[in-house]
Amino acid sequence: MSERTLLKKVNSLKDLEIQKKAIEKQMTGLQEEIKKEMEVRGAEEEAIGEWIVRFKAVMSNKFNSKAFAADHPILYKKYMASSQTMRFTVQ
Repeated sequence: MSERTLLKKVNSLKDLEIQKKAIEKQMTGLQEEIKKEMEVRGAEEEAIGEWIVRFKAVMSNKFNSKAFAADHPILYKKYMASSQTMRFTVQ
C-alpha cells in the first residue's frame, strides 16, 4: 500500500471517529430524555410502539482486587496473570 493510500485511510478513520463522537453525543442526549420521561411516568418498563424500553436498577457484585491485594498480597501475586494485547492508536 502506498503512503498516499495509507494517509487517505488514516484521514478517513479520523473523520469517522469525529462522526462517531457526534452520534454518541446525540444518543446520550436522547437516552437521558427517555430516562427522564420514564422517571416522570414512574415506569421501569414501557411498550413504545414496537419497542420495549426498560430503565431499572440492576444489582451486581464486583470483586475488589485492590482491597484483596492489600489484605492478601501473597495470594494476589500467586493468582495474578500477565497478558499482552496489541493497542492501535492514531494521534
